[in-house]
Amino acid sequence: MRRILLQDGPGRVGRDGLADAALSILEAGLQAVEPGEAVRRTVRREGERLYAGGREYPLEGGRVLLLAAGKAAGGMAAALEEILAGKLAGGLVTLPAGAAPPRLSLPVRMAGHPLPDEASERCGKEVVRLLRDARSEDLVLVALSGGASALWSLPAPGIGLANLRETTRLLLASGAPIEEINAVRKHLDLLKGGGMPLLAPSVRWLCLILSDVVGDRLDLIASGPTMPDPSRFSDAWRVLERRGLLGRVPTAVRARLADGLAGKLPETLKAGSPQFERVQNVCVASAQDALDAILRSARARGFAAACLTSSLQGEASQVGLVLGNILREEAVYGRPLPLPCALVAAGETTVRIVGEGKGGRNLELGLSAASRITGLDRVLLASLASDGVDGTSGVAGALVDGTTWSIAESLGLDPDGCLARNDSLAFFQAVGGLLQTGWTGTNVNDFSLLLAQ
Repeated sequence: MRRILLQDGPGRVGRDGLADAALSILEAGLQAVEPGEAVRRTVRREGERLYAGGREYPLEGGRVLLLAAGKAAGGMAAALEEILAGKLAGGLVTLPAGAAPPRLSLPVRMAGHPLPDEASERCGKEVVRLLRDARSEDLVLVALSGGASALWSLPAPGIGLANLRETTRLLLASGAPIEEINAVRKHLDLLKGGGMPLLAPSVRWLCLILSDVVGDRLDLIASGPTMPDPSRFSDAWRVLERRGLLGRVPTAVRARLADGLAGKLPETLKAGSPQFERVQNVCVASAQDALDAILRSARARGFAAACLTSSLQGEASQVGLVLGNILREEAVYGRPLPLPCALVAAGETTVRIVGEGKGGRNLELGLSAASRITGLDRVLLASLASDGVDGTSGVAGALVDGTTWSIAESLGLDPDGCLARNDSLAFFQAVGGLLQTGWTGTNVNDFSLLLAQ
């Protein structure tokens, strides 16, 4: 089981049994979305037949190729290599640079994340080569998880990697949610928005997806390379307008989107396109599985437990204030649940980057929440990135309690200033409360756990 470690500090943040309970509860959530087990629950083989998503896939007569990308690609690919022992004819596995490389028979590549790099483009071209050599009797297995959008890149003609990279950077810094970012990326990158079936329309496709997006919209995961795209050039243009980026993105990006608006370029593939007749997309695990395990674990420890939402979105610092207020309500009035209680929220907040500090959405959420629970006893909030990497912090998240804010002030820190500078990492390095897991090998949103006794 993946362990979560709590960094000590000068005060007593998290130094009680409540913190130990919180870490164990969150660990149960991570265990429930281990990617290899998720694949094994979904896919089975009986001789020369493969079964997944209610369909049967004959394995004789053609080759089986495996293309895997994302933060969970290693575990997913390892399980599929085990299931398909002796049948895999080739493929490619791509993980974010810095992830622990798995031991696989297939080639494993590391590429840039969250911004695509030269390795991402090389992987994109390798995917194209493998697919263009595929024949109609072949089965192409695709294993996708969060992060794959950056790991495989094939910039559209006239765009180039540098322009795609800069546009992605601007969108991320603006605090745009994933659906807006992907609406743009799908119209600048040929592998995204249903682009893969265009490269090999006659083969059989089975895409296994570990969901990391709110609502499990499969067209958003990895920018939907095997899914119909509901967005249009006009949506991508409006995103840049809404975020004040039209005048800041590279000229080539603006020109391509303008050509698309004018009907000079073909749209991405939409629902009902014949290219999807031989494609099946199956979600193998999501935040819902982790939430169920978190609630079971909390109840087993004697907490009344409930899910606040599985669609947590918004600016991280503002969401932190809301969750902090909910925790205060529990501590002071014993509602909405009787004490002791555990409340959990899953989703993905955003951070608008205006400062030069280091941090992440979970750290900012926790820091903001600390202001609402200061002085309270027997309460805590732990916010965790399920992939183990929260923004630029190098850690997985943070834990705060009723002492966090006062400890910071006793050290001469300005918590509000840290938030304003996007410098939440420095705050928690001084105060304590950082959560560390290393790369978890999975990715299904973030989790905020509220405990009160």
